[in-house]
Amino acid sequence: MKIATKDPGDGHFAVSIVKSIFRFIASGLLAVAGYNLWTGEIMYTDFFITEVGFLMMLSGAMLFLAEVLGIVEEIV
Repeated sequence: MKIATKDPGDGHFAVSIVKSIFRFIASGLLAVAGYNLWTGEIMYTDFFITEVGFLMMLSGAMLFLAEVLGIVEEIV
């Protein structure tokens, strides 16, 4: 398998940044939705829903951090 040594260029970088912005927004929305479920701002009687909210919040935060690492990888 041959590996390309050519720099993909500015267009690739611009598209990658726009894609990362969408991922930041999506992960932030996931974390906020999970936080709302976890804190029980809406009165839930089911403990399972609040536990799922905590996991959603953590998932959003981890996806956000993974995207930050992806941007660092593009820059380095």
